[in-house]
Amino acid sequence: MVMNTSYEMVLAGIKEEIDKNGGESWATLTVQAPSSNTATLQEQPSILETLSQQNIDAIIMATEDQEAMLPYIKEVSEKGIPVFLFNMATLSENDQYYVTCVTFDQYGASHQIGEWANKTFTSPTKVAVLQGFPGVVNDQRLNGFMDAIKGNSNLSVVASQQADWTRAKGQTVTENILQANPDVGFIYGLYDEMALGAVAAVKAAGKLDQIKIAGYDNTKDGRQSILNGELTATVDTGSKAMGTLVLQAVKKFVQDGQTVDRKIDVPTTVYDKSNMSTFDPKNYEYVPPGK
Repeated sequence: MVMNTSYEMVLAGIKEEIDKNGGESWATLTVQAPSSNTATLQEQPSILETLSQQNIDAIIMATEDQEAMLPYIKEVSEKGIPVFLFNMATLSENDQYYVTCVTFDQYGASHQIGEWANKTFTSPTKVAVLQGFPGVVNDQRLNGFMDAIKGNSNLSVVASQQADWTRAKGQTVTENILQANPDVGFIYGLYDEMALGAVAAVKAAGKLDQIKIAGYDNTKDGRQSILNGELTATVDTGSKAMGTLVLQAVKKFVQDGQTVDRKIDVPTTVYDKSNMSTFDPKNYEYVPPGK
């Protein structure tokens, strides 16, 4: 997967866990990522091939399409290099070549935002949704939210448009939505970056006091926006914890020779201004030893 703020948090958890076990004298970390979202499936096979030719003891990876990557994961595994997955929206029953997957429930986290919306909006409210690129991750997040609000007569979705996971596109798409639907009362971005783009558009329109905006992933900028009274809510998906847990699984399996659970779940939590103070901001970054 291409690097983003969420994956930077995963890396922070991995790095801190390496530090706890002795630092670079215990393990060295090599990070390779596709050049863009659209290039992921084209570039990941060659990345795996390159890594498999090096002195690698384990590979940690996430991919948008496990079925497409299955032949390459199989090849790496048959070379004796264990593969550990993380942040997978679905897991293929055909893939017997990975050791474990550390992940969270994409659908369930978005369902939690829907549950939050059900409690928050007690009168008729028009809703707009900002989607990412089409695919499994987008579908699970969208479906989780839609299923949660299904049957709630107070919430009606009047717009649901693609905003490519980015802040810039989130802003322009929201601007267009506001022109077509000036009475929208709630905007949900399936990723914080899109939601922050919506914040910019709503702020420019002078409607921050009229429109609530929710995001997904609890990024550092998203948290600050909530504390600033702009973004209304987000759902934390335990990105740093994911890195910690996947590195612990690597140690347990590779170094200690023990079995690990085939799937390790990371809990998710909705945050708004009422409870954001309980979230430790150190979860956003790599904290060196002794800091």
